[in-house]
Amino acid sequence: MNKKYLIYITLLALSMGLYSCKDNLEVHNEITNADNTVDLSQRLDTQGDLSIFNGYVKSTGYDKLLATAQNYTVWAPTNTAIASLDPAIAADPVKLKEFVGNHIALSLYQVSVKPNDTLRIKLMNDKYGNFVNSTFEEGNIVGSGQFVKNGVLYKIDQPVPSKLSIWDYMQQSTDANLQKNYINALSISVIDSANATIIGYNASGTPIFAPNPPMIARNTYWVNVADLRDESQQYTYFMLQDAAFTAESAKLSSFFSPIDPNQNAAFYVVKDLTVKGVYTLDKLPDTLISVRGAKVPLSKANVVKSYRSSNGIVHVLRALPFRVKDKVPEFKIEGERLVNISASRTVLYRTKLDDKGKEYKDIEVYNHGISEFGVFYSRANLPVVKYKVYARAISGALGDSQVAAFTQRYFIFNLNSATPGYTLAFTHLVNPLTYTETYLGEYTPGSFGPLLLRLTSAASTSVNVNTLILDYLRFEPVLP
Repeated sequence: MNKKYLIYITLLALSMGLYSCKDNLEVHNEITNADNTVDLSQRLDTQGDLSIFNGYVKSTGYDKLLATAQNYTVWAPTNTAIASLDPAIAADPVKLKEFVGNHIALSLYQVSVKPNDTLRIKLMNDKYGNFVNSTFEEGNIVGSGQFVKNGVLYKIDQPVPSKLSIWDYMQQSTDANLQKNYINALSISVIDSANATIIGYNASGTPIFAPNPPMIARNTYWVNVADLRDESQQYTYFMLQDAAFTAESAKLSSFFSPIDPNQNAAFYVVKDLTVKGVYTLDKLPDTLISVRGAKVPLSKANVVKSYRSSNGIVHVLRALPFRVKDKVPEFKIEGERLVNISASRTVLYRTKLDDKGKEYKDIEVYNHGISEFGVFYSRANLPVVKYKVYARAISGALGDSQVAAFTQRYFIFNLNSATPGYTLAFTHLVNPLTYTETYLGEYTPGSFGPLLLRLTSAASTSVNVNTLILDYLRFEPVLP
């Protein structure tokens, strides 16, 4: 590369960087009228149309905060706007401080001129607010921001009381009692690490606590699905009225565990009631994808009520008819995602092209010299349903040493037998250059639980006879 070309590239990169910086600068209004002689507390004192809110600021002690050198943003509702505030908030010191804190944020935020540019901002009451162009939550900004030496003051035309989180709304609501009670029961006790005494650390660095450490309750929904208390996130959450919750749970009762509440039919209903992002009723599509990856079929006609929470939105539904195939889906066991092997041998992880030029990945165990060599696979939480099972194993392609036909077998661990162990499920004749799937047969698990599978070579030590190759196994449920 010559010197002239290098200079051209450098100049081009520099110009793109400058253009990018300029574009980012244009996203926010420039500060052109900052008054560096007063702070936010002093500026509020001069605003007659904000006198009621300013009185609230002083009575809750936030005026002292707004007089410090730290930068803040204040969205102050006008006196006219305050007139619509619930009198119970102004009459309760705790609620009033929560209300005022819901209008103040640490740091300085400018109005964005980029369309639909949303800032999600942590507020002084530990809630979050959405600042979108010239709106703050439900309030519209009136006039221009007033920049002072420690931040900016905006006037808004609506008060913005703090909202309940999705979790807290569900707890106080009576619209979906069965769903609420079920989720509340998904609780386990864990060590309160913040208050427990640490007496040492094990080899992996995990703390060792003193005997009888304090315990606290943790809801497994927060971990396994979504933490609906988290103010920094935004979710759309669906609450099913009791009849709908009962109907959807009954629809799935034959497929899942009747014993473990964390794996029963009700769990497979509630795990797909949370969606990432906020979808108001007018923007609600006919299908969404839950945080656990299942399709959620929706009809606006089934929405009984909605609540805009501090971390998203809640829709109460009279019906939410999930499709069974979205709850009991087809799945694959990928050959390259093995768990273990029966002996130390070389496993080839291959990336190849099929007869249509499409890339695929598989494994091959060749010339290993062990009779009935095994490769182990597993899948958790297999529903109880009949599956049609298909396999794809491709041999004899360019560069493959295995050019002759061979037979491999699939054994599945039987958990329900009097003598649990692997039993033969399928035998697979692998013919060279077979790019299509091979139908192996049907399999129905005896009970809900893990699928433990062993891919097993021929009972021979001979090369080209005891080879193993697997692209994938596909399990297709036979549903009513």
